[in-house]
Amino acid sequence: MKSLVLAASLATALQITHKRVTLPSGQRLEWLTCIPAARPFAPPPKDVVCVHGTFHGAWCWEPWLERFASEHGVKAHALSLRGTSASPCEEKAVKLSTHARDLTEAIEAELGANARPALVAHSFGGPVALDAVATGLDVEAVALLCSVPPSGNKPGTARVLRRSLGDAWLITRAFALKTAGSRPADGNAVFFNGLLDDATAEAYAARFFADSRKGLDLSDYQRSLPRWPVDAAGAWAAKPAGLRSLVVGCAADFVVDAEAVAETAAFMDAEPVVIPDCPHDLMLAPGFAEGACDLVGSWVTSAA
Repeated sequence: MKSLVLAASLATALQITHKRVTLPSGQRLEWLTCIPAARPFAPPPKDVVCVHGTFHGAWCWEPWLERFASEHGVKAHALSLRGTSASPCEEKAVKLSTHARDLTEAIEAELGANARPALVAHSFGGPVALDAVATGLDVEAVALLCSVPPSGNKPGTARVLRRSLGDAWLITRAFALKTAGSRPADGNAVFFNGLLDDATAEAYAARFFADSRKGLDLSDYQRSLPRWPVDAAGAWAAKPAGLRSLVVGCAADFVVDAEAVAETAAFMDAEPVVIPDCPHDLMLAPGFAEGACDLVGSWVTSAA
């Protein structure tokens, strides 16, 4: 169980608290927090809120929450989006705008209406974070990690189809047929490039299965594209002034390719940082999670 051992190696004496946040709609979301140890004469710690992608929940950030707090002195949070196993809902599928509103309301409920956290978003969490900011959430910074690009996931799927029919079929069944949760080998392949041992792959597959029963309303999402206007260079035309941006890609990402990372970087007017040999789930991948966390944590605190 190499990846789970890695998660344990990132752990410190700091505790992650688990609670439920009740939104104005009555929806309840799981909310995790790890608070750094008090540092004499230090300024109040920054808040970082982590947003997961499909097939995941707040659990996937736990190693990073502990490391953000212990090594980078930030107050680290993560939430489980509506429809995951920890934040069940009545809807069969959840609109992106609903996820974005939930994120905004959860941050306001937990951190206060005047909080300006940094958002760290992975995969389909990227569009959720961007839509929250586009609709009024005031944040200090946004880090997009292996993010679905502003044009959506269809162009990338088409590129995979041109590249390899086998890869295209794997991605289709893993996500559309949800075999990433029912076949451990498929989840291991698309999220970890096969790096996990069998026992760890089975443990994560159970998580993916539980957190994929209800997902993003992809039909609504695709109809909404292009969602955010861009200028002639492909940059976000309405990007809030002063918003710091980090775009991270993984060179061995089976899901989000180099073209998608470049598109996201152009949209955010940022130079992309690409981690060599790293798979899609950089926050959990054995041999990569700790370094990737430090990369993001150092960036978050660089403007302190």
